[in-house]
Amino acid sequence: MTSSSLKRYTLQNQNGMEVELCDLGARILSIKVPNREGKLVETTQNHDSDEAIINDDSYMGATCGRTANRISGAQFTLDGEHFTLSANEGANNLHGGQYGFSKRRWISDGVDSTQSRIKFSLLSGDGDQGFPGDLAVDIIYSLSEDNALKFEFKATSSKATPINLCNHVYFTMGESSIHNLSLQIQGDAYLEVDDQSIPLGDFTPVKDTRFDFTKTATLASKLQEGVYDHCYRVTSSEMATLKSLKNGLELTVESDHVGLQLYTGNFLAQPQSAVCLEAQGYPDAINHDGLAHDILRPGEEYQRYVVYRYKQI
Repeated sequence: MTSSSLKRYTLQNQNGMEVELCDLGARILSIKVPNREGKLVETTQNHDSDEAIINDDSYMGATCGRTANRISGAQFTLDGEHFTLSANEGANNLHGGQYGFSKRRWISDGVDSTQSRIKFSLLSGDGDQGFPGDLAVDIIYSLSEDNALKFEFKATSSKATPINLCNHVYFTMGESSIHNLSLQIQGDAYLEVDDQSIPLGDFTPVKDTRFDFTKTATLASKLQEGVYDHCYRVTSSEMATLKSLKNGLELTVESDHVGLQLYTGNFLAQPQSAVCLEAQGYPDAINHDGLAHDILRPGEEYQRYVVYRYKQI
C-alpha cells in the first residue's frame, strides 16, 4: 500500500463538529468539537501523514477485530475444534492478529448527502488469521446534531466464530497530557492480568483499590499509583465520562458492550499523552468459562453500538 492510497472522509454537523475517517482500518483520524467560545478543539490523537497512519503500531482510531484485545497463546477451542491464530504479541493474539482489521482497507461508497453518515464494509475470509468462517462486517458511522458520534457494528458468518469488535481512539480532549483530565467509570469490578496483560479470569471489585473510578477522579492523582491497561465490568450503558475543564468539554462513552478497557497510553511516543476508553467484550473470554463472550453462528447477526457524546461544560 502506498501513502497516496488512503481515502479520507469527513462528517460534519451544523454545530461545526467535524469527524475525519479513512478506509485503512475504518479508523477515526480526528474528532473536532466546538467549545463554549465556538473554537474547534481536537479531542483525539493520531498521526498526521498517510505514511505514519499506514505504519502505525498503536491502533490509533482503528477498528480492531475479529477480536479486540488479547487471546492467550493465540489459540482457542470452539465446538470441540481447536484453532491456532496469528501470534503478534509474543505468544498471544492481539487485536485480531498480524493482519487484523486495523490493517485492512475497508470499502465505502463515501459520505451520504447529509454529510453525517458513512458505511464501511469488509469481508474476512474463512481461515483469516486462523479464525473460522467467512465474516462479512459493516460499520456505520453517524454524526448527530447534538454532537454525538455513533457507530454500529454488524456482522454475519458462514461458520461459528468468536467476535469482539471495538474502536481504539486515543482521547486527549485538547490537552497535552491526560494528567489534566478527570474520569469516571461506571464499573464495579475489573479483570486482573498477568505480566503479559492476559486476564487471570476472575473479576476483582474496584472498591478500596486504585481501580475505583465510580466517583470522578483526576488522572494525575490516579496515575501516581500506577498505569492502566485493564478491562472493567460496566454497570451502565453510559460507561465512562471524560472531562477537560480547561477546554470546557465533556465526553460520555455509551455502548451495549459488556466491558470497557482503560488504557492510559503507557507505550506512546509521549507516554500518557492520550487515553483509550475502549468499549468491547472481555479479553481472552473464549478461553475462560467464567467470562461472557460472543460466538457468532450462521444465520445470526452480530450487532453492537458505541456512542461518543460530547457536550460543553
